[in-house]
Amino acid sequence: MSVVELIIFCVWIARIIWNIFSYANLWFVKEYRLDRMLIHLRTDQGRWILFPAFRRPPISPKTIVLVTATLFIVGSFLYTKQFSILISLFIVDLLLFPIMGFIVFILQIPTFLYHAIIISLAVSKLRSHKKMICIGITGSYGKTSTKEYLATIMSESHAVLKTEKSKNSPIGIAECILQSLSPSHTAFVAEMGAYKIGEISEMSRMVLPEVGIVTAINEQHQDLFGSIDTTMRAKYELIENLTGRKIAIMNTDNPYVVTMSEWAKKDGVDVWYYTTDMQKKLSSEHIFYIKDIVELADRIRFSISYMKKQYEVSVSVIGKFQALNITAAVAAAVASGMEIQNAVKVCKNLHAVSKMMQRLKGIRESIYINDTFNNNPDAACAAIEYMRSGKKKKILVFQPMIELGSFSESAHMRVGKLAGEVCDEIILTNTNFRTPFMRGIESSGGHAHVLVVSSNEAQNFLRNYLHEGDMVLFKGKEAQSVLTLLEGKSA
Repeated sequence: MSVVELIIFCVWIARIIWNIFSYANLWFVKEYRLDRMLIHLRTDQGRWILFPAFRRPPISPKTIVLVTATLFIVGSFLYTKQFSILISLFIVDLLLFPIMGFIVFILQIPTFLYHAIIISLAVSKLRSHKKMICIGITGSYGKTSTKEYLATIMSESHAVLKTEKSKNSPIGIAECILQSLSPSHTAFVAEMGAYKIGEISEMSRMVLPEVGIVTAINEQHQDLFGSIDTTMRAKYELIENLTGRKIAIMNTDNPYVVTMSEWAKKDGVDVWYYTTDMQKKLSSEHIFYIKDIVELADRIRFSISYMKKQYEVSVSVIGKFQALNITAAVAAAVASGMEIQNAVKVCKNLHAVSKMMQRLKGIRESIYINDTFNNNPDAACAAIEYMRSGKKKKILVFQPMIELGSFSESAHMRVGKLAGEVCDEIILTNTNFRTPFMRGIESSGGHAHVLVVSSNEAQNFLRNYLHEGDMVLFKGKEAQSVLTLLEGKSA
């Protein structure tokens, strides 16, 4: 092997290893689901799948198996020397992603068996546990915040078990039960997510919730659900599987949830409502009206009107929309037996959930808003609305949204229009759906300047641009990479 060939060999091997780790991370992000990966491949990023941005995968059994198996296959192929070394490297490079996809496909069989065993063990442990209050939470967005708020409120009178982070799948709930359920627990708060019909039914049959919360329905994951109606049907599985007292707590500010509440009434479920519309006439004994929302720099204040009495709430979280999630949690606590005055009193202990509208101190006394947990049209608009409270420059670091199906263009136009109205600078983390986003900005009449740059270029721009009082909203998981670089370099 000549010196030139040796250099090419070393560089190419480094590239292959780079891609193996990047692909492993991508499969992790897509939850090892072939349907989600196929959607990704249709985006701008997916079309450049042979040149992925580097992301180190988290250490987990699946990523270890995937990386190890891939390295073994690649090493074995190169060792056979069926072709010249450079031709072999070219073949490996070209087929690397399909190889890893095939490994993921093969792993579905032992994964299915593992999940079945773990879920069976979890159900057995749950059934042998003393009777406790079980509450399920679902919706297109707002689930995790509501879950965290409810668990905090109920911990005042119960030993509460809650699902961790956004582990809202059947296996996530099962692992939570096996790892964390103890004899002392008297309440279980379970977040339930889904990508298709049947998944929430499975979780509900595990948990047997008496109380169910539906936070909101929107365009999220339409590439998987196919229609809003299918999304509603999938989320409604929580309500139709309620047991015992069968109390459904529904957000009537969302028209899709209003429709679902009518389904629930027909099914004989006791429907409770929460809403910001004081004029809305609702046929229920239990209606939680939200009024007089005031947004301060570090908190929100509002009132809850219930049973002709008014209760004042002051919480150290930001974003007016959080009043809905907090009220849903208060309503569920009341449905579980707490007095409303006690539930409201505990709200003083609530705080921002990690990476959800988290206000942080930035460089040169600027303000960072970390909202990188996830991204969807309504959450994006709500976070951008909060930026109106900023007194100086407003910068948005935004990851374009995927899996919105036929709503992709309209959703990006809607978010782009609002961003154009509010922001001075917009940094897009990739080129997905850039055209409709830009159309939205152009229609806003604003003056926002738009960049599409790498994470490193974005953090360099911000370090040179930011001054005291400037506000930066980081929205979506890719924006977290920019924030991490900023925090690392500003430490």
